Amino acid sequence: MSYNEEGKLSKLVNSFQPSSVYVKHVCFTNFTKFNLDMPIYVNMVRDPVERVISWYYYVRAPWYFVERKRAFPDLPLPNPNWLKKDFETCVKTNDPECRYLPGHRRDGFGDHRRQTMFFCGHADDCTGFNTEVAMRKAKENVEKHYAVVGVLEELNKTLTVLEHYVPRFFKGAKDVYYNEVKIFSKINRNIYKPTTAEATKDIVRKNFTRELEFFDFCKQRLHKQYLALNLDKKP
Repeated sequence: MSYNEEGKLSKLVNSFQPSSVYVKHVCFTNFTKFNLDMPIYVNMVRDPVERVISWYYYVRAPWYFVERKRAFPDLPLPNPNWLKKDFETCVKTNDPECRYLPGHRRDGFGDHRRQTMFFCGHADDCTGFNTEVAMRKAKENVEKHYAVVGVLEELNKTLTVLEHYVPRFFKGAKDVYYNEVKIFSKINRNIYKPTTAEATKDIVRKNFTRELEFFDFCKQRLHKQYLALNLDKKP
């Protein structure tokens, strides 16, 4: 986003009446730059390599293109060879789509290779892939501005922390989720996603060093928040 677009977003969110929730794929925005109150920021992370594999097959799923075609009728259909290309082949043949080069910037509709961008912000320093500066800024913003950053692989702990740290919005969240888990578990499940070998994941991990470090940082922070609740000591 440009500076002006950040300002418009900040004003929009500040115009909502309490208690309101704004859910959107958007990078961190510091509302104080526009002399506006900060919202309560929460977010989720997941293993960055598992995440990029999931995205790889998500954009190749048939229903994804049905939705895209409805939204953008003039959008051309993808090349069948591209649709059939599996992740392991993409990585092992050094395909440009799966190179994940440090500092590389990708234009177009979003960059779903990394999570640090969402926490770093809109500055140019945030756009390079797997960079030290983006990771450091992302960590700083999480510590200063995020009430909770949950971890998908630790959902029970995430829901517990959310219930206690942001009770106004998440009181009873764990009960709601587990009472309806059969419904939620079907959402966005991709039956077209095959298993990826651990050896292939290890190849990708070598280029995701700072993404992995940021993920581990968020996991440790969540764990500390959970321990601070002292739930095991309560009767």
